[in-house]
Amino acid sequence: MLTRRTFLTSTGALTLGAPAILKSAPAPLTTLGLIADAQYADVEAENTRFYRASIEKLGSAVEHFNRQELAACLHLGDLIDRDWRSYDAILKPLAASRHHFHHLLGNHDFDVAVEYKNRVPERLGLARRYSHFDLPGFRLVMLDSNDLSTYARLPGTSEHAAATAALQQAKDAKLPHAQPWNGGFGPAQLQWFDRICSEAAAQQLKVIAFSHHPVFPANALNLWNSETVLALVSRHRHLVAWFNGHNHTGNFGLHDGVPFVNLKGMVETADTSAFSTLALHAERLILTGQGREISRELTFRKA
Repeated sequence: MLTRRTFLTSTGALTLGAPAILKSAPAPLTTLGLIADAQYADVEAENTRFYRASIEKLGSAVEHFNRQELAACLHLGDLIDRDWRSYDAILKPLAASRHHFHHLLGNHDFDVAVEYKNRVPERLGLARRYSHFDLPGFRLVMLDSNDLSTYARLPGTSEHAAATAALQQAKDAKLPHAQPWNGGFGPAQLQWFDRICSEAAAQQLKVIAFSHHPVFPANALNLWNSETVLALVSRHRHLVAWFNGHNHTGNFGLHDGVPFVNLKGMVETADTSAFSTLALHAERLILTGQGREISRELTFRKA
């Protein structure tokens, strides 16, 4: 039977001590809590996705985070699977958090009736669809990978027309990620991202980027314009890591020395969860996974 203790045990929250990679590590500059794809809906399970169980899983993750000193927590998109009313239920576990949750926008977050689509960012407490904030030694950039998409933009608008054209262009190029559930960064957001990274370099801040959709390695779930983004990452040598969700099985790759970490989806499986903490050190990041999430030590490339 599924209980709070079942989730705490399966996620490692009751395990004393820390993973081996942390035993000799000095104190981090700061630490974050990370979750991807809670994807709640009040519907029966489908294949490996147990939508209703995300209420309990998210509550257990909040309890785990509350016992730690964190600068903030991030949910990397797809807080819901469908239906506007799903937000009322899934936001309740987050109300118990003593840490501020920053939400990224995911494709399923827009799987609501047309009249609610433009209200999604506000429902998640977002003043802007993409933003950044600074912590000691770091700039955290939260991007909107649904900026260029056919599902988050209203039909009949110039944004929807631009997304439709971009998707068709990707299909014509026979890209495996030319799928309607993927998206991309629009020109204005790419320019903003470029500028924010340049300003961070001038302030001697390392950049960590977060998005819902993956950029690398190549995958059918990636951004439509992932190659453009990879070129930007290569230009900004102080950009040291990228984290995303969307691909529930998780993924990992190195591009030009930058680790791209696809966190596993919380919604998957009936009785295990997936979330993590990310310790930010001067020369590396330490990801401590809970449940199905993998622990990793990520060193920075040279600028």
